[in-house]
Amino acid sequence: MCSRADVEAVAEQQRIELQGLLEGTGHAIEGWYISDPDQARVAVDLLALNGCEQISRMMNADFHDIINERRLRWPQVMRWEDACYILWTRPAVLTREEKKQVAAERKEQVKAWPKAGSGQRFTLRSELMAGRHDAFVARVQDSMSNLGISTTLLQADESITLARETLYRETAGSGWKPTLVGDPVMPRLPDDEKQSKKTENLLWPSLRDQIFNADAENQGGQLVTVGDYTYAPVDMLLGPEDPRPFSELLNTLGRKRLPWRSSMILEGGGKAAFAIKETGATMLGMFPGNKDITRAFQAIKRMRETENHNSVRMRMTASTWAPVGEDKLLRRRAADLSQGLESWGGCKTTRVPGDPLEAAMGSVPVLSLGSTATPALAPLGDAMGMMPWMRSASPFPQGSILFRKPDGGIWPFDPTGGGVREHIADIIVAPPGSGKTVLGNTILLGLLLSSAAMGNNGVKLPLLAKLDIGHASLGFIEMVRNALGPDRAHEAIFVEMQMAPGFEVNIFDLQVGLEYPLPLEEVAIDNFVSLLATPLDGNPFEGMDQLVGDVIAEAYRQCTGVAGGNPKHYREGIEPLVDEAIHRLGLQLPHHAAAEGDLDSADPTWWRDVVTALIGAGEHRLAGIAQRHAVPVLQDLIAAARAPEIFNRYSKIVLPTHETLIDAFERYIMAAIKKYPTLSEPTQLDLGEARIIVLDLARVAPQGSESANRQTALMYMLGRYLIGRNFFLHPEYADLPVMPDNVREYHRSRFTEMKETIKRLDFEEWHRPKEAPQVDKQAIRDVREGRKHNVQLSFISQRSGDFSADLVGQSTARWILKCGDEREANEMIENFKLTPASAYVVRNRLPGPGRNGAPFFVVMNAAEGKYEQLLVNVLGPIELWAFSSTPNDTALRSRLFARMPSSRALRCLAIVFPGGSAEKELARRKALAMKSSFLQDEQAQQGVMDALVDEILSGQGIAGGLYERLEAMDEQQRAAA
Repeated sequence: MCSRADVEAVAEQQRIELQGLLEGTGHAIEGWYISDPDQARVAVDLLALNGCEQISRMMNADFHDIINERRLRWPQVMRWEDACYILWTRPAVLTREEKKQVAAERKEQVKAWPKAGSGQRFTLRSELMAGRHDAFVARVQDSMSNLGISTTLLQADESITLARETLYRETAGSGWKPTLVGDPVMPRLPDDEKQSKKTENLLWPSLRDQIFNADAENQGGQLVTVGDYTYAPVDMLLGPEDPRPFSELLNTLGRKRLPWRSSMILEGGGKAAFAIKETGATMLGMFPGNKDITRAFQAIKRMRETENHNSVRMRMTASTWAPVGEDKLLRRRAADLSQGLESWGGCKTTRVPGDPLEAAMGSVPVLSLGSTATPALAPLGDAMGMMPWMRSASPFPQGSILFRKPDGGIWPFDPTGGGVREHIADIIVAPPGSGKTVLGNTILLGLLLSSAAMGNNGVKLPLLAKLDIGHASLGFIEMVRNALGPDRAHEAIFVEMQMAPGFEVNIFDLQVGLEYPLPLEEVAIDNFVSLLATPLDGNPFEGMDQLVGDVIAEAYRQCTGVAGGNPKHYREGIEPLVDEAIHRLGLQLPHHAAAEGDLDSADPTWWRDVVTALIGAGEHRLAGIAQRHAVPVLQDLIAAARAPEIFNRYSKIVLPTHETLIDAFERYIMAAIKKYPTLSEPTQLDLGEARIIVLDLARVAPQGSESANRQTALMYMLGRYLIGRNFFLHPEYADLPVMPDNVREYHRSRFTEMKETIKRLDFEEWHRPKEAPQVDKQAIRDVREGRKHNVQLSFISQRSGDFSADLVGQSTARWILKCGDEREANEMIENFKLTPASAYVVRNRLPGPGRNGAPFFVVMNAAEGKYEQLLVNVLGPIELWAFSSTPNDTALRSRLFARMPSSRALRCLAIVFPGGSAEKELARRKALAMKSSFLQDEQAQQGVMDALVDEILSGQGIAGGLYERLEAMDEQQRAAA
C-alpha cells in the first residue's frame, strides 16, 4: 500500500537510478496502460474459470452452478487491465564509429542471407545495438525490483500479441501468436509462377502482414475505425500543474467502468529539445503570456543546478473506444476520458489531434515510438510519479480465485501457492459478521478447484480439514457432496463431535503395523497428555513433561511382545468385520502362553497377531481397525506410571500439593477417564475415505470457566490429531527403525503420495484454546513443519490478540477483514507491524461486507517480498448462502436442507435472496409478528422462519415465480450440456 508520499519517494528513487540513461538522446521509456471492462469475461475465463472447469471435469464433479455464477458475477464488477514499460533504444546512442560498425555488420549479414523480400528483415539486427538495449532493459528492471516494483520481462511473441490484441480489441484472448524467426514456417506457393520461385516464400512472413488484418478509416477529425471498433483519441495538451500518482487517475476512471488506454513517453534530451523555446521565451519575456513560461524554465534550471534533477521530453496520449456504429456512446466515453485526465492534477487535453489514426496508434504498444500529443518539458521525478507502475500487483499470474481491487481491477490468487508461496500459514482476523468464515471457505473451494487436485496418482479431491464451532461450514460440505454425486458423497463429510458412544477417539492410535508412534505423532501425543496433566491455571508441575514422555513410551512398550510386556488379547465379537475377514481368509492365528495370573485365557491370541495376519493378507484397512485394540488407552498410562524404572525415578518428587508427581499424574488421568469417557476407549469414530472433513466441536468445546476452557483445548488438540495426523507423513519415515519390514513399502507409497499432495488444515474460533500453551505449542510446531510436508495452515479468530506473538511471527499471511474498536485497531497495527499506509487502510477502509463484496486487507509474504493489498472478496449468491455463518441464515439454510436436496435449496435461496442473506427480511417479519401478537421474541423468530420456509417451498409470497426461474436455469444447463 502506497500513500502519495510513498509514491513520490519511490519516484524520486527511480529518478536517481535512471536519469543517467535519459540524459541524452537515444533511450526512451514508454509507460503504457490499458483498462477494458468489456474484456473482463475473457480475462476471468483465462485467469481462473477455464482451469476450474478443467479440474472439475477431471474430478468428475459438477461445480457448474458455482463456476457459471462466477462467470456471470465477476465481469459485472471487475475489469481487465495491464501495464507495461516499453523500452526503446535508437541509433542515437551510438557513436559515429559504432554507427559505421553497425552498417558494416548489416552489410555482411545481407550478403550471407538470401533476399527476404517482403518477409521479416532479420538481417537488420545488430549485436552492438542489441547489447546496448539489453543493458538498458536490465538497468531499468533491476532498479524497479530494488524498489519493490514487481516486473516480468515479456518475450518477443508476447509483445507482438499484446500489440495486435490492443489494436484489434475483438481478438483479445484468442490465443493468436506471431510467427517469428526460428519458428517452424510452412512455405507459401503463390499462383504466379514468377512469384512462387522467390526465396521469401520459404522465410518468415513480415510482422506488418501478421499484425494488421483490417483497414482503418478516419471518421472526421476526432474518430477512427479500426476493425470492429471506433476509437476516440485524447491528447494531453498541457501537463499537470500538480503532478499526481497514476493510481489517482485509475480510481477516477475505474469507477466509471470506462474502456481506455494510454501511453506516456519519456525521452532523453529534453533540455536540448526546448533550448530554442527557452531562448525565445527569455527574449520575449516582456509580454505577459511569456512570463509564466520564462519562470517555468528558470525553476527547471534551478532544480538542475541545486538537485541535479534533469528534465525529459514527455508526451501522453490516450484513447477510448466503442463498437462500430455506437458513436453516441463513444463520444460520451471520450468526454469522460477527457474530464478524467483534466481532473488529474489540472492537465489540459484536446480531442482534435489532427490525424485521429496516428493519435490512436500512439496508444498501441510496441509498434512505434510516436505520439501526436504536445511535448512537455517535465522534471524526471514528477514524470516518474505519473507513470503506471503503482498498480496493486499480485504475485500470481493466474489462480482459481479472483479478488477485486477497489478500483475494479482483477487480482488473481492461487491458493496452492503457485510456486511463490512455498510456506503457507494464514491468520484471518475480524469481528463476528465480517466475512472471515466466508473468506476461509472461499480459499478451501479455491484449493478444491485448483492444481492441488492434480497428484501423481491422478486427479483427486485435495485433502482439506477444518475444525469449526457450529454449522458455518455445513453448506460448503453439502455443496461439495452434491458436486460429487451420491456415489462419492462420502469423500466430503461434516461431523458433529459428541461425548457419546460411537464418537470414541483414542489419541494413541498408530499407523497400521507400527508398535510405536512416528516422531511428529509422538510430539502431538505428548502435548495432549501434558495438557491433561496440567492444572487449570495453566502452569505445569515441575518434571511433569519428562514424566509424560516416559510414561507414554512405557505404555507402548507394554503393549508389545517384549519381556515384561502385556500385549492385549484378541476376542471375537468386538470387531465383526475383523472376525469375518479372519474366517473368510482362513487366517491361522498364533497362541501364546498366558501370563501369570491371567485367568481370562489359557492360550491367548494377541490383537498384534491379528494385525500382522491381516497385513500379510493385504487387508490393510481391516488391520488398522484391529490395531485400535492393540495400542494403549488412557487407563494404560496408570500402569505404565507404576513401572519400576519410572516409579523409582519420579516418586521422590513432591509437589506443593504434598503429593508425589506420580500420584498427581494418576489423579489427573483418572479424572480425565471419568470426565471424558470417549477419550479412554478404542477408536470407534471412523472417517473412512473422506478427503474433505469438517469437524464441528460446538457440543464438546464449551467456554466460560477454567474447566470448560480446558475441555475446549483438549478437543482442539484431539480434533487436530483426528483429522490432520496423516498430513505430516513423509517418505523418509518409511526408513525409520520403528517401521516394521512387512509394512515398509506399503507406507513408503502412502507417505510419498501424502507428501506430494497439497493439504490444508483450518482452525476456526482460535480464541477458544488460546489459554492453553500446549495447543499453541502444537500449532507453532505444525507451522514450522508445514512447508516440508506440503501442509497449509490457517488460524481464524476475532481479535489479533488471540494469536501468540510466536504464531504471528511464523505466519506468512495476515488477512484482516475489519477491526472492532480503536483499541483493537491499535493492537492489530502493532501486532502485525503494519506500515502507515496499511494502518490507514485498516482503520478507515474496512467497513465489512456490503452489496459489492467483503473488503479485506492482506499482508502476504511471497517470493519477491511482502505484498500489502486492499482487496474485495466478491461471490455470487449461491456461494454466499453456502458459506454463510450468520445464525439466522444458517438456520434457514438448515431447514431447507431438511426439506429438499441441498443443491436445490441453495439455488432457491440464491434466487429469493440474491444478496446472500435473509437477515433484513427476517427482522422485518419478526417486528411485524411481535406488533400483532403477544409472542415472545423466540416464538416470533420461530414463526417467521417457518413461514418463510413454507413460502419458498410453495413458491408463493416473497418466493413468487421461484420455480419458473428454477426451470429456466435447469433448461439452460441442459442446453449447455
